[in-house]
Amino acid sequence: MRAAYWSPTLTSVPNPRAGDAVAARAEDAAVQPDEELTAEWEIVRRAQSFDNDAIRQLYEKYFPKIYNYAFMQMGDVQAAEDLASDVMLKMIESIKKYTFRGLPFGAWVFRIARNRLIDLHRRRKRRGEVDLSETLSTALANPQVLAERALERGQLQIALKHLTGEQRQVIVLKFIEGFDNRSVGKIMGRSEGAIKSLQHRALGALRRLLHPEDKY
Repeated sequence: MRAAYWSPTLTSVPNPRAGDAVAARAEDAAVQPDEELTAEWEIVRRAQSFDNDAIRQLYEKYFPKIYNYAFMQMGDVQAAEDLASDVMLKMIESIKKYTFRGLPFGAWVFRIARNRLIDLHRRRKRRGEVDLSETLSTALANPQVLAERALERGQLQIALKHLTGEQRQVIVLKFIEGFDNRSVGKIMGRSEGAIKSLQHRALGALRRLLHPEDKY
């Protein structure tokens, strides 16, 4: 199964000009309703009994999400598809071990994805290979490439590539995937306070990247 390309709009992320008030409203909107959590938990319980339809539902929901997450970190279609496939296999193999603790099931799936991404970067570094995200960032430093990519995929996606890895993950997980701070902290292995700090710095960096004409 091939994933669709991610095509965000600038409204996917709070306008960096608006500051913390907008971010706070986005945080409130990101909280997954209890009914949705309950409904998904029922699907997960069926999947834990290897119900084929439940497994298919989880696969179809999370494969494109993990693909988009991986693509935003690496900028390579094939590598993103491979990582998403690997994460889906691990999800199915390990789902019996999953225990509901009040967080979205997706937080558990994205934690698998983040760990796989870290492992991939470490393997590439040991083999002396150039990191895919570094290659993309180098290419985007070229003004002509930057302009072409901006036209193809939108200004926001280009700006995200110039954030640090953790800042980019916070923006993608919170404002594109819709997780709250607690869930993002679980995925990234950081405290909620650390996530809020990363978000604040990331939004500030986006503001400078998207509006370089402004004076701060």
